[in-house]
Amino acid sequence: MFTMIVADDEKVIRESIVECIDWESIDVKIVASCSNGVEVMDTIMDESPDIVLTDIKMPGFTGLELIEKISKMDPDVEFIILSGYKEFDFAKQALQLGVRCYLLKPAGEEQLITAVENAKSNFLRKKNHSSLEREQKRLSEQAEEYHRQLLLYDIFVSAVNPLEASHYIDVKNKSGYLIAYFTFVEENFLIPFADAVYGLLKKADAEPIIDFLYVSHSMAVILKDSSGLSDKLRRFSETAWFTGQTIRITFTGKFYESLSEGLGQLTSNLMRYPKIYSINRLLHVRELYNACLSFEKIQYLTDQLLNLMDRTKEEEKIKRLLKNFFMPIEDMELLHNYGIHLLSQLIRKLPETLFHKSVYYDLLEKLSVCDDIKTYREILTEQILLLLSDSRDKNSIVSQVKHYVEENLSDPDISLKKIAREQIHMNVDYLSRIFAKVNGEKFSHYLNRRRIETAKVLLLKQDTAVAFVADKVGCGNNPRYFSQIFKKYTGYTPSAFVEQFSGK
Repeated sequence: MFTMIVADDEKVIRESIVECIDWESIDVKIVASCSNGVEVMDTIMDESPDIVLTDIKMPGFTGLELIEKISKMDPDVEFIILSGYKEFDFAKQALQLGVRCYLLKPAGEEQLITAVENAKSNFLRKKNHSSLEREQKRLSEQAEEYHRQLLLYDIFVSAVNPLEASHYIDVKNKSGYLIAYFTFVEENFLIPFADAVYGLLKKADAEPIIDFLYVSHSMAVILKDSSGLSDKLRRFSETAWFTGQTIRITFTGKFYESLSEGLGQLTSNLMRYPKIYSINRLLHVRELYNACLSFEKIQYLTDQLLNLMDRTKEEEKIKRLLKNFFMPIEDMELLHNYGIHLLSQLIRKLPETLFHKSVYYDLLEKLSVCDDIKTYREILTEQILLLLSDSRDKNSIVSQVKHYVEENLSDPDISLKKIAREQIHMNVDYLSRIFAKVNGEKFSHYLNRRRIETAKVLLLKQDTAVAFVADKVGCGNNPRYFSQIFKKYTGYTPSAFVEQFSGK
């Protein structure tokens, strides 16, 4: 469901928009109605709406000022302007700010619904820049790659039976399956050799079912068998010669009627080795299996962590356990595989009351784009500690938010959404609820209160200009907004406050 804020300084108009249209019937939820620009700004920071329907002239912020500021903080928000001003200059400015819908008062129910429907479409369009066809192709390729990786992961990490694991790959071949073994493939020419094999298979229209697998000078490939394929691979191995090669590569082909049978034999052959590597189509080599890090060891680590969950002052012990387990892993892909597996095990066994599932999904997304091993370990450790914490430790999360605010008070673009994504690595809705519950006030109120408290101290210092103070507390790009919120929280304008309390 799409979320929307309605903003207008006329109460009758606000209430008629909110109450006279069945918004839920068009998949829209009104999360707030606001009477002035300051209130809208605070609400947007707390609610992160998809759509804002706003008047162009309001106390505090005008609609145009609001759009300009929010667009910098959250460019996905879609704005609709509802105004009594027909002047072209207003419409021109709105267009320059990216507003696609400018309605004149009084707007009828049908006009409003049409405008919101268009805003919904525009919001989705912002989220999906590529065409539907390209997106479907990307998702299809991504799903195929995911299933291949899941099959390898289940067999070599989780020790799943190949018969059960093979259902991830939806392939059936009447001619059976060929496993090609290339021996005496030395590491110093592994990449050019794998590249040449991929090229040969592409010309032969033979798609590998899984990534190439490599162990101790031997590379294995599993394929749908086809006429003459084995002979082509044999001839290739007999003639291939690469820089650094010292001995002739040999080829052995094994035929199997079923995929699960072939995978079973391949697994049996490879699991004798202490390490197994995979090589994908982009020639990325990753450590797939390490005998020192078995599935059973992850299960054991999970149980150890859960046993420490309810004890106090065990954070250092948890960190030590995680460090000892993950520090030997120097391959990014392998680290990700084992990290996700450990998180999955913990999530399955933790009571749902101790975490919010959206936090888990956000974390998976955050980890999937992390390409630095040290940073990955730090994020993983921090988030596992959060998962294992009870509700009392939510205080530490709120403390992190407050610390960030204090360190960045002069930043005009502070928002809880930004802190959640970039600092806490947590779902913004969940963080908002934690903050309000622990702190007793919403984030926007806390942020404004800290800005005003800091501003009061600065204003009473000798010869401190109001513009300087506004800049120091994050309102420098809009002194009028600073004056509005200062008066809202103190009852005085900044200049009147100085006159009243400076002692002059």
